[in-house]
Amino acid sequence: MSARRRGERGAALLTALLVLFLVSIALALLATALQIRLRLVVQEAEALELGALSDAALAEALYGITYDRNFSGRPEHAFGAGAIASEVESLGVDRYLVRATGVYAGQRRTVEARVVRAPGGARVTEWKRSQG
Repeated sequence: MSARRRGERGAALLTALLVLFLVSIALALLATALQIRLRLVVQEAEALELGALSDAALAEALYGITYDRNFSGRPEHAFGAGAIASEVESLGVDRYLVRATGVYAGQRRTVEARVVRAPGGARVTEWKRSQG
């Protein structure tokens, strides 16, 4: 085999290795981008689940207030894939402050609502997500 022919094979091998290296870098960048995107999707799903659970706890408290003016809330209990709890504080005649909590994947979300009890049932007059 001639020296020229061996030099060409060496250059081809070097080019192939360079292309392989560049493809592996591109795949690593793609994998990192997908991993970040997946993490964001999981966080969004957890936030939606927490929101649904805290809303369920508030709905449960509204039901309790509707049928019992002395309803004080419910301790934490299993609900769906997580848990819910509520605390009800009387603010005067047929006016209440409800703290409703949803628990999911080790995280908690609490909402506070001002509620009025009327003949047709309890209704929310003000709602906010608690800090923390």
